[in-house]
Amino acid sequence: MELPNSKMVKHDGNNGRDRISELPDDVLMGILSFLPPEEAVLKTSFLSHRWKQLWESLPVSGFNFRVPLPVCCRGGHVKNLKDLRDGKYMTVEDMKRECSKFVEWVNNVMISHQGSTIDELRVRFYLDKDSQRYIDKWIEIAMRKQVKKLELDFPSLLHRPSNAYYPFPKECFPGIEFLTSLCLVNVGVSDEAMEFVLSNCPMLETLHLKNSPLLIHPKVSCSSLRLKHLNISHSESIQTIEISAPNLVSFEYHKLRKVPFHIWYAPKLTELDYSNWLDFNIAYLLVTLRLSLFLMDLPRFPKFTSLRNLTCITASIDNRLLLLKSLIEASPLLHKFKLLIKDHKEFKSGIEEAGKEEAQPNKYLKEVEIVGFLGQPVEVEFVTYLLKIAIKLEKILIHGKLERMTQNLAHQLMKNRPGAELVLL
Repeated sequence: MELPNSKMVKHDGNNGRDRISELPDDVLMGILSFLPPEEAVLKTSFLSHRWKQLWESLPVSGFNFRVPLPVCCRGGHVKNLKDLRDGKYMTVEDMKRECSKFVEWVNNVMISHQGSTIDELRVRFYLDKDSQRYIDKWIEIAMRKQVKKLELDFPSLLHRPSNAYYPFPKECFPGIEFLTSLCLVNVGVSDEAMEFVLSNCPMLETLHLKNSPLLIHPKVSCSSLRLKHLNISHSESIQTIEISAPNLVSFEYHKLRKVPFHIWYAPKLTELDYSNWLDFNIAYLLVTLRLSLFLMDLPRFPKFTSLRNLTCITASIDNRLLLLKSLIEASPLLHKFKLLIKDHKEFKSGIEEAGKEEAQPNKYLKEVEIVGFLGQPVEVEFVTYLLKIAIKLEKILIHGKLERMTQNLAHQLMKNRPGAELVLL
């Protein structure tokens, strides 16, 4: 890319550095502005002190420290993409050296830049408690510069005990009150640390916690809390969840086993993405609901009197037909229904059981989408059921391995609802 009013600069050792140094400040700043800020330190480190001064004062919106990560491990060794091609392995010692290089890189950038504010800091690499003092320093610097969005993700290829995770600090940094979004993945966040964040971040609107082995009884409770979006997932040590958040709009929770949670007060909650049991005390509030049905039994659903958008995820619908039918009929104002069939197990016909009672028509359901459709008998019967009750249906989208027979079958089904658009993907 060529900069305006500038000449081509050739780098040839010291002479090249001298020629670059002769460029006006505005041209040098223009060159630096084309570099991602976290790379500018590396690119300019061999140049003059003048370049370094310009870099340190360059305004930036944020830092994103991410490098390609190894993709597999075996017997205490890890492979990265290049090694996969060469058939070579990286040892754990190699990884430690890579971590040291990564830490040095982030330190150089965070410490050298003299800007007064940054909006965002994102760090993703194989770090753990051994790097705690460095990570704490990065957080301190970011908070001092009034960071608004903070994201830390420290995965591990090998097994990591819970006491080896980087522990998120439970202390107040100057500037923490400006934080609006916090995402912590593979980080040790205790109940106390979570409570500390919620108590000291009055501007916080988004909190995302994933794979935190220290969470046991997380509580979200503060009458003045601005929090709008809460996501807690894959934290297997959790036993209960309690929520009292006056401004909460969406809540996502994903876990392999059932955990009781209590929503004591959430008058603005309209979006729920939940993988286990549903708190029916808030059913009347929900406008958007996303449910994973893998562990859910067949309860007696209340009326979802505000629900407009329903997404259900399941492995197959052979043993979930009654559940799906109950959900749909408990949602009289439903506008859009989406079914994601993630993994096909054993298919059985179950529509006979679901059809013993007269199906209740739905005059609001206008769009149906089914992902993973294979044309199995139980799937065809479920689509037939939807076509029967959705008297105002406008569109049905079907994603799957649509062979000629399946397509013909789908077209035949659409005869039950003339005028509706059929899209096969």
